[in-house]
Amino acid sequence: MSDFEEPAPDDTPAPDPEQIEDAESEANKIRERATDAERRRESRASANARLEALGSISGQVSLTAHNVFLGDAQVGTVIGRDNYGGGFGAGFERSGLVEPRKLHELEQIFVPPPGFEQLCNQLAAQSVLLLRAPKGWGRTATALRALSRGCTSGVHKLSPDVELRSLDIEFERCTGYLFDTPHSQQLRTLSEFHLEQLGRRLAEVESRLVVVVDDQAELSPDAGSFVMHAGDPADVTAILRQHLRQQLADDELGVLSRLEVVTLLTMVTEHRPSAHELVNLAAQLVDVAAGRIDIAEVSGRYAAAEDTRFREWFDELDTDTRSFAVALAVFNKMPLHIVFEASRALTSSIFDAEPLDDDDVRSGQTVFGVRSTELLSKAQAQSYRSHEDTLYGQIAVDVVRFVDERFPQRLLEYMWREYPSAHRVVRDWLGELGSADDLRVSTRAGVAVGLLSTFEFEYARRLVIEPWADSSRQHDQYAAIGALQFSSLQPELAPLVAEMLEAWVEPTQPMARRVTATAALGSTVGQLMPDRALRLLRRSARSFDPDLRDAVCYSIVELFTSPGLDVRVLRDLRRWTVSRRRGVRYTGFLCILQLSFDLTVETPGGVQPWPQLVWLADQYDEHRDHIVVLFARLMQAPYFPPAVHAEIKRWVLVAERDPQFRRPLGRLLVDLEAADQNNGVVPFHLREWADEDGGPRAAVDELLTMLDAKLGV
Repeated sequence: MSDFEEPAPDDTPAPDPEQIEDAESEANKIRERATDAERRRESRASANARLEALGSISGQVSLTAHNVFLGDAQVGTVIGRDNYGGGFGAGFERSGLVEPRKLHELEQIFVPPPGFEQLCNQLAAQSVLLLRAPKGWGRTATALRALSRGCTSGVHKLSPDVELRSLDIEFERCTGYLFDTPHSQQLRTLSEFHLEQLGRRLAEVESRLVVVVDDQAELSPDAGSFVMHAGDPADVTAILRQHLRQQLADDELGVLSRLEVVTLLTMVTEHRPSAHELVNLAAQLVDVAAGRIDIAEVSGRYAAAEDTRFREWFDELDTDTRSFAVALAVFNKMPLHIVFEASRALTSSIFDAEPLDDDDVRSGQTVFGVRSTELLSKAQAQSYRSHEDTLYGQIAVDVVRFVDERFPQRLLEYMWREYPSAHRVVRDWLGELGSADDLRVSTRAGVAVGLLSTFEFEYARRLVIEPWADSSRQHDQYAAIGALQFSSLQPELAPLVAEMLEAWVEPTQPMARRVTATAALGSTVGQLMPDRALRLLRRSARSFDPDLRDAVCYSIVELFTSPGLDVRVLRDLRRWTVSRRRGVRYTGFLCILQLSFDLTVETPGGVQPWPQLVWLADQYDEHRDHIVVLFARLMQAPYFPPAVHAEIKRWVLVAERDPQFRRPLGRLLVDLEAADQNNGVVPFHLREWADEDGGPRAAVDELLTMLDAKLGV
């Protein structure tokens, strides 16, 4: 069966023609909806909010939806935009000049990892280096030692959000610069071009820069020559030996070779303890070597210590701080005002659920109850300056996060296991936050409910998730989608979630629930079962309801941007667009238009983002075939030519501003014109657009030349 054939007729009756608008009016509305900038903004915001929530709560790196970054197209000019302050963090974690005394201390105790000399040699040759290593590897100390060894004027640690792409940065002579774990978007757009420029600038003043990058961070594809993968960390045994050498004779150092000690050191290596903890462990190993304690006792102590410290910390918090810590677990890496308002609401709910004793002091309910610096310190959190987007541009905000990125998920799980009396209060609190007007708040609340639902899925479904799904408010529906993410990652719950969504998309279900389920099929839930997700999306695509149709397209875009699913989505859209069902066919057309309008790609040296479908068609033959067929069908479908012509015009306007985009676009237009039987429609519209006031004349001239020469055919 070819992609152009309908596999089988749909088994549901077509809607009564009197109950739907005429086809032309419907096509016009589809065109308007596809190119609605507000819809695109909302879609991007909701997808990004969900991904950020998953990353912040689970401690994993978060991604950005709907954009692919191949290089850099925007050069920032602001240095030091975000400045950390408050909370925990000392020594090498602060920005500014690293004290020479600390560098000297580091030199005395430093144990180089296996690749240290290679790192130093590569840094000397290139002047700039991206050191890729996991947290706890020793990456900051290693970078500082490499810089201090090669730079005679000292080392500076840059603020976390310095804009490396800015060419206005003033570097001092013979100075080392450490940039520790910048934000993911900057890393994705830090191209080879800008790294080369940085290297030249640094080499001119004999200075060096090391950018410390998390091992899960997404980098620009062309930055590879500047990246060094850290490899194995420094040997914990060597680090301990460095300390033990001061207290034991050489023949006593054999304690490190004992099997029980090796097992303990393996566990220590996995946890990457602090220097202080390693010193304490070294002292205990001295006692083991002297026969004063048994190694099993040391191992038991260490295994219990971390868990005990965490439990004691949380259990001893007062109500205000505990509420703040729980709120921060949900809203980690979000503005302080959001976290604080959520914590105040939780505190109020806790006090409402508990009787008031005469001696109770409810500091959280007073205007000047608790200072933020005190809360941050008690909650083991820190604040830093960042920015957020608003309708009127970016504004500076104070953002808060836990010092330990493992805390959010660990705290929520511990609270749920150990404090069953708090379940109702926390569940109701999250339920209200899921209905918040702020999309980020509602999504975070949903994802947090999803994490807790792994302990009691059926209860959470009935009390929170399903009421959200049945709401007509879009933010409630986004909260419900967020609540399905963690459960879909659990092997024992994923089949249950899949069956539930299959039931929810049935026509007998409330429309709001169908919309929620359909939109959820593009998230983690559907990405883990793409065949089933696409089948259910096709079922929903039969509907003429505009909200359900929007939900289908929302999920199609989400699936398309998931690794390895783009071609699969294009294949299914080829089938949809020849369906005997007008609903399926028109929804397929809407999906194509939204994919083109919504998705962009950043290219090295590009002036502005390119439409991703055009770029894919230029890069990959398989994608090209699908994209040409789909757009040719749009051009030939009744009532849809105005929509596809408007989209092509948008491409041409991009090409007018970015000459590099003209050849890829020209090659695609040559194929589209051929697929449209060379009837001259594309050249006609190109000339028409060029004749407009301020029209894209330069781009059109070059594109017409390519069409005339049949370049690429």
